[in-house]
Amino acid sequence: MIGEHIKTYRLKKGITQEELGRQVGVTTQAVSKWERGGVPDAEILPSIADALGVTTDMLFGRKNIQCIEDMALAEILSVERDEGFKKAFRILWSISIGLSKLGSVKESFSFNALDSLKNNDGYHYYSRLSFDEGTVDAKLDVDNRYFFIMPEPDEGYAKMFDNIDELAETFSVFGNKDILKIIFYMYSRKNTPVSLSLIASKTKIDVGKVEKYMDRLCKCHLAECGVIETENGELKAYMFHNETMVIPLLCFAKEMRDEKVINWGVWFERNKPLF
Repeated sequence: MIGEHIKTYRLKKGITQEELGRQVGVTTQAVSKWERGGVPDAEILPSIADALGVTTDMLFGRKNIQCIEDMALAEILSVERDEGFKKAFRILWSISIGLSKLGSVKESFSFNALDSLKNNDGYHYYSRLSFDEGTVDAKLDVDNRYFFIMPEPDEGYAKMFDNIDELAETFSVFGNKDILKIIFYMYSRKNTPVSLSLIASKTKIDVGKVEKYMDRLCKCHLAECGVIETENGELKAYMFHNETMVIPLLCFAKEMRDEKVINWGVWFERNKPLF
């Protein structure tokens, strides 16, 4: 049974027998022997578990011995941040498959299959889940991924979006081409105070319009206006923040316009209205 579990977790991690052997310090033949029914020496079981990202108990088939949240945390803490983001996405993908309650599709939507989703001929891969209990939306392209997961509140989604006027104002801001130019310029530079005249110069937009647009961006809490004292008097200066909101919003806006879509992992089982 240990050999079967080693093979299962090795394939799940997406490494070869040779790679596992190299990490553990044994030959490829030794790994192959384990997976065909042999048993590793007890002293290297911890090394095998570490290489596969599991516990030694899991190699023996004991899965419910550690909080999965703690295991995920330990796994991400063990690597550098860039690798941590990749691991976090894979963990979220596992959650997505679990939420679908379709255990039979596990192999078809494995990590190996996930990592083969390259953007070919302009097509993009998406996964979308919609249940009465919540919603998931993910872009799966190898070089351009994101993941959104949201349990439905007890009072439903509609309660969250009951201020239509505020939503309309936000969308009108992002629907303005000149304001988008300003947004992309401001986020393309270091976040230090910048004057209206510099923004106007870099975006080729009239300074009077820039001032009006910046006021609207301040109302949306994307920009903040301050004052700098100069020898010629006070000068307005702006800084941008909340960039973690802008990227998801732009991603979803782009996704809505995407015509070349391949739905890869889609389940709709919602029986009640969205709002």
